[in-house]
Amino acid sequence: MSTEIYNQLREKIDNYSVGMFPTKSGVEIEILKRLFTEEEASVYIEMTRSLEPPETIAARAGIDSVKAKEILDSMTEKGLTFPKTKEGKRYYAAAPFMHGFFEHQIFRKERDPEIAPLFEKYIMGGFIPRKGSLRTVPVMTDVNTKDMVLPFDDVKAIINSKERIGLFQCACNYQYNLAQGGCGKDGEVCIAFDFYAEYVIEEMKFGRWITREEALKVLEKSEELGFVHQTAGDTRNVEAICNCCPDCCTILRKIKMLPNPAMFKQSNYILNLDSTKCTSCEACIDKCPMNALSMNDVSFVDIDRGKCIGCGICSRACPSNALSLSRKPDNEIKGPPEKFEFMRSTIDLMNELDRIS
Repeated sequence: MSTEIYNQLREKIDNYSVGMFPTKSGVEIEILKRLFTEEEASVYIEMTRSLEPPETIAARAGIDSVKAKEILDSMTEKGLTFPKTKEGKRYYAAAPFMHGFFEHQIFRKERDPEIAPLFEKYIMGGFIPRKGSLRTVPVMTDVNTKDMVLPFDDVKAIINSKERIGLFQCACNYQYNLAQGGCGKDGEVCIAFDFYAEYVIEEMKFGRWITREEALKVLEKSEELGFVHQTAGDTRNVEAICNCCPDCCTILRKIKMLPNPAMFKQSNYILNLDSTKCTSCEACIDKCPMNALSMNDVSFVDIDRGKCIGCGICSRACPSNALSLSRKPDNEIKGPPEKFEFMRSTIDLMNELDRIS
């Protein structure tokens, strides 16, 4: 295989979402060679993140439209595109590395077990995300009652606002199982809405539709397991709620390697300790996904503010209610971005489809 076409492909993918950062080892090129044939790489380079018919992509690629559709369908089966059908006609958008073909490997009919160790080597090695991805939000019941939970941080409210809810096995859990032997926890915890739920269930034939009541039970189960709620979406629409296992989650494992995870992944809530209630039971310490808690010399819990991401998992585990979350001052509150690159808005994708005559 020619390496040059894959270098061009990586450069193209690097423009989308969190990018595809080049490493000294070149493992990202190994990944691309397993996912794309040279023919598919050439077609992807001519694609955009907008939904387009095969004829448009074929014209840019300089190939026959029938051949282009054949290649695009092959790429779609491997999770390399985001497709949509309107009035019997197919349209295709390029899937980025994340959220895209990394996650989509679990949806494939014919999975490639060899790619999981390559993803592990790349992500836990030299990969550097170019943009932000998921937002950490607190557990469902933990915020101090005197504080009002912000609407975009309220996972219950998000669930109750949605009509179409999909449930899937976590892609990170799948990858970790193959690459590292797994964590032994239930991985069917990832929730998506709207375009992304329809894509997985209707296009890839993976996962299942669930009710709001079932979705709330998934959130509850996730908190019991010590999973962190993370949302994806912009100011217009929430696209997914990822319930992330600290042992498996690509993002959590990546930032845990840093000395100051709170700089890169922090909620709008701060953890507080009431030392008069602390019984030194240490139940909270093992639950913290960032190892931000420890016991001090006077047998109270110490909180490392540089590591604490404000998820509230530890406070849920505290039997004496010594730990709780409170909302940060208004000038420190961070809402969803106006436009989200990690997962394109369902609104944008549907508007593109509506404009197609």
